[in-house]
Order: sequence, then structure tokens, then C-alpha cells
Amino acid sequence: MFFLIAFAWHVAASFAFVLAILTFNWITVQISPVSANLFLQQGIFYVCTLTGKNSTYTNTQCASIIGIDPAINSTGRWDYKIGTASASVAIACAGLSVIILWLCGIYFNIHRKRKCRLCLLVFISILLFITFCASFVVWILEISETLVIGYKVDRSVINWPLWLAVGSTGGYLMAFITTLIHLCSIMCRRRDREVLYKQPEFTRNQF
Repeated sequence: MFFLIAFAWHVAASFAFVLAILTFNWITVQISPVSANLFLQQGIFYVCTLTGKNSTYTNTQCASIIGIDPAINSTGRWDYKIGTASASVAIACAGLSVIILWLCGIYFNIHRKRKCRLCLLVFISILLFITFCASFVVWILEISETLVIGYKVDRSVINWPLWLAVGSTGGYLMAFITTLIHLCSIMCRRRDREVLYKQPEFTRNQF
């Protein structure tokens, strides 16, 4: 039962995280106070310069973080090291999410009495913890990048994809905690079973 709940948490968190990293408007900041309609929009894989009028934005220039020329860093629009690190961790986190879903499918099809089932559950728990940490690092790096290039970060500049990423981190954490509860319940049942079998036969017949 607990593993099904953990699986549901992981599916929801994975969907939210992938949706978040595929959008490019995590943070929107005003580039220059002099130019009131010029904005910088940051995402995991793209950085865009936008012009805005009456809260309606129009793309003027977008650059992909992956494979981009590091010389663009001199423009002050993004930080090359932090940007590439954030994108790399995001890709790794999404990949781990898919691997965990595949391992969960294997876990559902393994007989309960097989010892490898418990080992697989421990491995899934470890991967869930790594995924949780990776998703946390992604949006922390994104905020850090904005601060490094000299912009202030508050709730007014944060858009829904970043909040969705924060929510996915919470989902990964809940999946990890629920998996640990499931693991502990299995260990407790095994211990009680071993204690019961070690008792004399006439004592066991009383239960």
C-alpha cells in the first residue's frame, strides 16, 4: 500500500519536474531601469531577451544554454558555469526519474518472498533520495545564477515553472519518505516472522 502511494508521488513529481524544465520563463527580471520594456527571461535550457508592453511579452532573442558560446557570458545575461550545471543536473534528474519508474515496474512483478525484492527496494530508495537532491539543486542553481549576474530575486520575478519545480521537489521527498516507511514495514514483518519461527512449536500453536 505504501509503495503504491510512493509510486503515485513519484509519477506526479516527475511529470511536474519535466513540465517545469521544458519551459523557459522561470525568472523574469528587468534588464535596465532606464528601459522599462526590456526584460530578461531565464529558464533551464533557454535565456531570452524580451520586450514588454502592458504585461504582454514578445520574444526578441533567445539563446540555448546547451552548446552556446561561453563568450555570451560577457553580456551579463547569464552565467555560463552555473547555467550549464543547472541544465546538466536537470537532465540527470529527469533521467533518474525514468529509471525509477522502470525499476518500480520490475518491483511490482517480483514475488514477495524473493530476497532480491528487498534489495531492489533499497536501491529504489537510494535513487529517490538522489533524485530529490538533484531536483532541489536545479532550482537553487537557477536562483543563484540570477543573483550572480546582479539581479534581485523575490516573489515578483519568480514565475510558475519555478514554483512547479519546487513542488516537484516536495513530491520526490514524499515519495522517498513513503518508500522508507514501506521498507521499514517489510523489515518489521520479517523480524516478527523470524521471532515467531524461533519459538517452540507448542508456543507457536497458541497464536
